[in-house]
Amino acid sequence: MSPAQNKSSMRMIAASFVAGAGAMTLVGLVAPLAMKDGLSAREALASTAELQSQAIAPLDVEAVKAELAASQARMEATRVATEHAMDRLERLSGR
Repeated sequence: MSPAQNKSSMRMIAASFVAGAGAMTLVGLVAPLAMKDGLSAREALASTAELQSQAIAPLDVEAVKAELAASQARMEATRVATEHAMDRLERLSGR
C-alpha cells in the first residue's frame, strides 16, 4: 500500500468513526428530548378527544361462517378439478 492510499484509508476510518459517534450522540441526547415533547403533546390531545364511534366493530359471526363455507366449497371444487393431475403426479413420482 502506498503512503497516499494508507493516508486516505486512515481518513476514511476516522470519518466513519466521527459519523458513528455523531449518530449515537443524536440518538442518545436529542431523541429523548423530542420524544418527551411529542408525548406531552399527544397526551394533551388525547385528553380533549371524544370517542365518536366504537373502537372495535362487532363481529358478524354469520358472515364469517358463510365466508368459511364458501371457501370450503371452492377448496373442494379445486380439489375435484385437480384430482386427475395429482393422481398422475403421484404415479409418476413412484409414491
